[in-house]
Amino acid sequence: MKQEFIDIDFMDNLLKGPSISKHDKPSKLMVMLHGYGDNAANFIHLAHPIDQDDWEMHYISLNAPSIMDGNIMGYQWFDLYPGGIYISEAGPKEYEFINQEIELAVSKLIGTINFYLDKLKLKISDCFVMGFSQGGIITFELARRLEKKLGGIAILSGRIIQKNEKPNAFLQETPIFISHGSEDDVLPVINFQNSIKYLKNNSYFFESHLIDGDTHTISPNTISLFQEFIKKNI
Repeated sequence: MKQEFIDIDFMDNLLKGPSISKHDKPSKLMVMLHGYGDNAANFIHLAHPIDQDDWEMHYISLNAPSIMDGNIMGYQWFDLYPGGIYISEAGPKEYEFINQEIELAVSKLIGTINFYLDKLKLKISDCFVMGFSQGGIITFELARRLEKKLGGIAILSGRIIQKNEKPNAFLQETPIFISHGSEDDVLPVINFQNSIKYLKNNSYFFESHLIDGDTHTISPNTISLFQEFIKKNI
């Protein structure tokens, strides 16, 4: 695979990160969203074990908008300590701040995806989005706001923020892959179970996998199942 770093800092509303492709004219786009404290350069390496030659897939891995305090190589889609208070103990004021961060992240993400789709001359239905942990949360937040069908989304060891809202008709047509490790001690399995209930209650089209023995990680088993999901929906 050839790797290209596209710095689009000059466009304030866009995100940046490395891009990898085997093909001069790819027919599909995979957007990769890292977890809390990680970065796009590290996360892009998953493209190699995931990719299949006949997919003609272009991969981009994007940095979250905010750099973490005390970790210049780590990025966050939203702060886990708004106002110095851990998210599990946050009140309405802190959650309002988190919601603003999510809105900003999704807005920049939409702009960046559109930038790449235009560059590659692809449609939104040619685009897959995969996110790990906090990146998985943002993946669903992106999809629930879009007014077009994506090729598919993957929530890997993440969760869905529960909202009392009318289901998105375009998201109901979008294939969803959701997986979780049975031994995840960062986002315990209850998050996976609640996400499944939400998807069922809103009639979303999904497949779910609880990976026995896995912790908070993307294991070879997860990659294999995700590959099968892509093959079915590419």
